[in-house]
Amino acid sequence: MTIAKEQITDSSNTNGLSNFRITVERLIELLDLEEEDEYGILRPTEYAFRTAMKLVVEAYDSIGNSFPKTSKILPNKKGSIWLAWENTNSDRAVRLICPINADEKSYIYHVSGEYCSKDITSAAILVDRLKWFNEA
Repeated sequence: MTIAKEQITDSSNTNGLSNFRITVERLIELLDLEEEDEYGILRPTEYAFRTAMKLVVEAYDSIGNSFPKTSKILPNKKGSIWLAWENTNSDRAVRLICPINADEKSYIYHVSGEYCSKDITSAAILVDRLKWFNEA
């Protein structure tokens, strides 16, 4: 099944609860992936899934109806999860990377002409970047 990998949309939609639901549904779809490549199954690890879900839920709890729709949610071959918010009407993008285990750090990077990355120590960092994204 490749549905979760191939759903790429514009994040400019501003219905926060609907956007949150779409994000959660896409994350859950990743748990059912059975697609394989030369490295194995593209299903995320439990740690990556729980980390992504925790950060997304906490971000929604903080910003509510301002929660933007994810444009991409992708697993990688090692089991991490990559969430992206991209707006075709601006040059801003936010990407959250949730690692395979606690030995690695979650991080976020954002783009507006230049790339900048930051380790995620709490959902507050994701909230800050999503608010910045919404300003575009």
